[in-house]
Amino acid sequence: MSRRRWIYGSAVVVVAVLAVAAALTLPGKLADRDRPLVAAAWLPVWDERAAESLRPALDVGGVTEVSPTWATVGLDGELVVTPPTAEVLDRLEAAGARLLPTVQNFADGSWQGELVAELLRDPARELAHREALVDLALANDWDGIDIDYEALPPTAGPQFIDFLTALGADLDEHGLDLTVAVPARSADEDPGTLAYSYQLLGRVADQVRVMTYDHSWSTSDAGPVAPLDWVSSVIDYAVERVPADKLMLGLPTYGYDWVGTRGEVIGAAEAAALAAEVGAEPAWYEGAASRTFSYVRDGEQHTVWYEDARSLQAAQDLAVEAGLRGVAIWQLGGEDPDVWPALAAVTGGGNPS
Repeated sequence: MSRRRWIYGSAVVVVAVLAVAAALTLPGKLADRDRPLVAAAWLPVWDERAAESLRPALDVGGVTEVSPTWATVGLDGELVVTPPTAEVLDRLEAAGARLLPTVQNFADGSWQGELVAELLRDPARELAHREALVDLALANDWDGIDIDYEALPPTAGPQFIDFLTALGADLDEHGLDLTVAVPARSADEDPGTLAYSYQLLGRVADQVRVMTYDHSWSTSDAGPVAPLDWVSSVIDYAVERVPADKLMLGLPTYGYDWVGTRGEVIGAAEAAALAAEVGAEPAWYEGAASRTFSYVRDGEQHTVWYEDARSLQAAQDLAVEAGLRGVAIWQLGGEDPDVWPALAAVTGGGNPS
């Protein structure tokens, strides 16, 4: 892999590593299948902790595909690009990791589903958007592109598939991959997911990354982010529609701290530290494979649910049993550090460098 250099002219600048041998002694299902899981991880550019998590993810966890959130569709429909740091690029190159940056439609504090739908309905704008994406990938020596366009209205489904079909063909001409992040669904009529046909996405994408998290979210009642029975039902739905060797199970490394129905995102490491600070003992809920605790601060009752290494292990075992291609970790930064040796149990270890 040649050294990647940032040359996109109009870009907008917007703990200790554990031994791989020890990781492989942890419980896992690697021996139950012919090949290990492939592990990908999203690297959010807004989280300063993400770069620090990159080293153990690669060297211990066996992550081989990294998707930094380097681009977004701006309110004017143009790409807004955040240049990568030299530290991140050097680390990825040293590990030989595949670089599949994520392009999102999050702008002005929300997912711009209607904006993208309008863009895709205009043939000239859609073509210009595709060309900009391919040019960006080629100019910066990416291995492909991960599309994460969320909150699309149901009526945008046909245009979205047409766009992805054409983009996939454009990328394939240059030997590049197309991956697509999709909301989790367990039935055809799931609200909010009607624009995302798993069956059609499975035909046009090289990978389908199912975001099996936010079952409970920032404005819902408190509850597990990725309850295991729900994750299992999403897998059952997905494998009937997408080839298993294209499916990546999205796994969270975070939770929420709720007051009523107002939740703030909290990483697993931060949640564990908070529990120690307030003198709480996080309870493990076997059915949900998640941890929770409560506390009172400034007269307000808080309820915390979060996903740690044990949560990840339970979900990744489902991925193994279903014969999926692998797992995609959301997100680097703030995770339970034991996530990486737990992941190594099913990836076969890391990439020492």
